Amino acid sequence: MTSPVPYPAFSLRDLGWTRLGGLYEERRELLGMLRFGSRRLLAAIVLTTLVEIATAPLTALCAQRFVHVLTEETGDYLWPAAGFAAAMLLRQAAEIAGLAFRQSMAKTIDGAARSRMRRIALRPAGISHLEDPEFQDVASRAADQGIAWRERSVGMAAVGQVQTGGRMLSAIAMGVALAVYFPLLACTLIVLCFVIRSITLRQWLFLENVKDAATPERRKVDFWADLAAGPEAGTELRLFGLAGWVSERRLAAHYAWLADYWRIRRNVLHRQKLSMAITAVCAALALGVPGTAALDGEIDVGTLAFCLVAAWGVFVIANMGNESYDIEYGKTAHHALRQLEGLRPPVTGTRTPAATVATIRFEDVTFTYPGAPRPVLSRLNLTIRPGERLAIVGVNGAGKTTLIKLLAGLYTPTAGRITVDGEDLCTLDPAEWRSRMTALFQDFVRYPLTLRENITLAAPEADASDAELEELLRLGALEPVLASLESGLDTVLWNSGSGGRGLSGGQWQRLAAVRTLYARSHGRRLVVLDEPTAHLDVKAEARFYDEVVGAVRNASVVLISHRLSTVRSADRIVLLDNGRITEDGSHTDLLKRGGDYARLFRLQASRFSDGAAEPDATEREGSESNAAEPEEMRG
Repeated sequence: MTSPVPYPAFSLRDLGWTRLGGLYEERRELLGMLRFGSRRLLAAIVLTTLVEIATAPLTALCAQRFVHVLTEETGDYLWPAAGFAAAMLLRQAAEIAGLAFRQSMAKTIDGAARSRMRRIALRPAGISHLEDPEFQDVASRAADQGIAWRERSVGMAAVGQVQTGGRMLSAIAMGVALAVYFPLLACTLIVLCFVIRSITLRQWLFLENVKDAATPERRKVDFWADLAAGPEAGTELRLFGLAGWVSERRLAAHYAWLADYWRIRRNVLHRQKLSMAITAVCAALALGVPGTAALDGEIDVGTLAFCLVAAWGVFVIANMGNESYDIEYGKTAHHALRQLEGLRPPVTGTRTPAATVATIRFEDVTFTYPGAPRPVLSRLNLTIRPGERLAIVGVNGAGKTTLIKLLAGLYTPTAGRITVDGEDLCTLDPAEWRSRMTALFQDFVRYPLTLRENITLAAPEADASDAELEELLRLGALEPVLASLESGLDTVLWNSGSGGRGLSGGQWQRLAAVRTLYARSHGRRLVVLDEPTAHLDVKAEARFYDEVVGAVRNASVVLISHRLSTVRSADRIVLLDNGRITEDGSHTDLLKRGGDYARLFRLQASRFSDGAAEPDATEREGSESNAAEPEEMRG
């Protein structure tokens, strides 16, 4: 097997101005992230870093003086010893305090970075980018907060750059001190230590690029882990006895994610001979050159101690401390964030749609999902008239929900256009257009908010009285629920923590319907109901259409359902098949035509004919309120 990314072999071009300029710009951008943190924290970080730099050569001087006093017996050794200890303690105190300051600063910067990423994700008017695997990969790297000991943090990278800069300056200060006696040795050690650091960093980055290349496999690991530990699938996994199987799938996905990484890491370990040889040369030079000079009488023992401490300080350059890893991990997240910022959202319209009920037309609309072999909708033509109750039916996968998302401007047609009173929907301001409509989707969101907020968020700009909300709850058959809540409308609907109250699936669906009615009562002129009774029983479903849907006045209603019994009262019914409207008419008209709609309707009604001959139209219409859906109509 070959590596998913090429091994970064050394090239002289790495020392060119282009490469060095890019490295400088990269580091400058990381330091620029410090502006999102506290100025006081930044000042504290700089101060502790300067103390670490200053105490490095001071320890060497104190060591020289202390050894000189001990060997020559020419003075009091107490003050040199105290100075050496004080320098070491001050350095350690600065490191500990600096660590606390850097972590606080990093958290602040990370919060700002995550806020930027959320704004980027929410910036486009549509949702197609959220379904793009490439966007998901980049967003995953930008938001990765770490696995085990590692942490891909922009904030840690920014403060790590300060720490690395301080470490480098400290080592150079030690090199300058060593150069007082052995300038060639100081230069040689600095260069060789940088070479060791470069080799180590190059190999380590290669391994991380291998791991990043497997980000899609990483998402599979997260999926199986969430499935095993989350509450959503807990009942089904235990009922079907799948707990062990899911655990095995998670383990298999983990192996698939890291198999190449582990294999390549073993190969990298075999490449350590050069680094080990250079390290041995550095140690031999650092000990041999000053030691030989001391044996020959060229320097005294105190100076020898000074040179050894200074040489040890130079070796800090070769040490890949945690801050180096923080930089490289965080740099990847920063690059991903910059890549996300470079994604320009599609240009949207700015025109304000009319406040009245509009005529909406789909004109030869075609839509194809990215990477899909064929379009979901193909040259579709449809008119939604003002104040009309339009039902859209069709088999599963016919494109009904896609059509609604196009209507809401969440997707842009691949071809054709959608017009509102003759104006192209693409020219209208998306926020203004959506403020004219409301929708109840089958997969609606259950917000962990109060009952009041779960209703009013459908039209947050409006003010609602308790009386209005209570009337809507009565209309939605939720009066018993309201009466059972200790805090009434201010009860938090959340069963995953203390202080909350959970609802059943049917109660949540009725609450979502109440939310839709509230939006309609506050100016929404287009109401979309996408499988609005999926969690309701037959009686509750009938009541929903009689009372809830019937309560919608002075608005266009688009109803999607796979239960044909629920669409009988619609002004018009259209059948969506193979991406096109194949039948259009009232319930009675479509039955008389004897087409696909009539066939599907009779198939549903026959389930309740008690095995007798196929019922006539009157019997079918009388029984259809209890009709179950056939297999091919399930959505």
